[in-house]
Amino acid sequence: MGFLGKMVGYADVGLDATLIEEYLSEDEEVIQSFEFLRDAVILTNYGIYTVDVQGVTRQKKEVKFYPKKSISSISFETAGTLDIDVDIKIGVVNNHMTMIEGELIRQPIEFKVPSSQTKEAKEVIQLVKQYYLHD
Repeated sequence: MGFLGKMVGYADVGLDATLIEEYLSEDEEVIQSFEFLRDAVILTNYGIYTVDVQGVTRQKKEVKFYPKKSISSISFETAGTLDIDVDIKIGVVNNHMTMIEGELIRQPIEFKVPSSQTKEAKEVIQLVKQYYLHD
C-alpha cells in the first residue's frame, strides 16, 4: 500500500505486532492488527492495544493497553453517502472521561476504517465480540 492510501485512512490489516512486541507477555498472541499512517489498534488474547506514534521521526509513541475484562461494548457506524468512513467504537470501563454538554462521558477506543474495508471492519466487530464480550 502506498503513502496516499495511508493518508486517506487505509489500514494495513494483519497480525503485525512490531509496534508492541516489547510489551507482549510470553503467551500473549496477536489476534489482528489495524495499522494506519501513524496509529494502530492491535487485538490480542489479553486485550486491546492502541498505539499513537508521535513526532516527525516516529521515535516517540504512546501505547495504551485495555485488558479484555475492561472491554464493555462495541458499536459500528456504516459509511453514508457523504461519509466515506466506517466508525468503530469500543467501550472501555474506567477509560478517561471527557465533558460533553455538561456531562462526563467515558471515551471509547475509536477509529475509522475506509468504506472500502467494510469487510475488515466487520471482522473486528466479530473478533471483539468473540474474544472480549462473551461469557
